[in-house]
Amino acid sequence: MPAPTSTTADSHLNYTARPRMFRAPWQRYAWAAVPLASISALAFVPFVVAWRRRVVPAWVAGLYVLGSVFWWALAVIKPDGPDALLTWALRAFIAAATIHILLLDPIKRQAK
Repeated sequence: MPAPTSTTADSHLNYTARPRMFRAPWQRYAWAAVPLASISALAFVPFVVAWRRRVVPAWVAGLYVLGSVFWWALAVIKPDGPDALLTWALRAFIAAATIHILLLDPIKRQAK
């Protein structure tokens, strides 16, 4: 049976680094281009990958999956009427996903 974790002076020796989303610095920008290039239909992909790598919780990936499903559904339905609100909502979703992807790993970690 393993001993409970202590907060003594040697507890820093047991530290394990947080999993990384980006293995190389260029990947941050490649992943951030996904929601922009796919017009948010594939915005969920980087977050599913981040969830599988244990960088974000499952609910974050789930929110982006639901957001992408919403935009897929609107693309199929093609609602009539004023679409200014939908246009701005789509732009907000794309911006939020892009910024969130860029912030998945702290910049300081990329320099290492």
